[in-house]
Amino acid sequence: MNDDTISDLKDFITATFSQQTATLREEIRGDIRQDIRTEIDKLDIKLSTRIDNLDEKLSTRIDDLSAAVAEALDNQNDAVDLRLADHEARIGVLETKV
Repeated sequence: MNDDTISDLKDFITATFSQQTATLREEIRGDIRQDIRTEIDKLDIKLSTRIDNLDEKLSTRIDDLSAAVAEALDNQNDAVDLRLADHEARIGVLETKV
């Protein structure tokens, strides 16, 4: 073998290796991209589920808080009504004395 033949053989091996690794590289990139998409989809499902659960818990707590506020307002209104009735009765007594 002379130097030209060895050089041509090296070029052939380099070109063949480069082509094979390029194909392999693209296959690996495709596999990695698919794996990443799959993981992102899984995370999206988990995140959506957790957001739905948090939304439901928050709605429940808001409903509970609203009910507690409504009850407190009703109790306060009842107390005010009793005081007004008491004042009305006392004013009525004072008016009859005058």
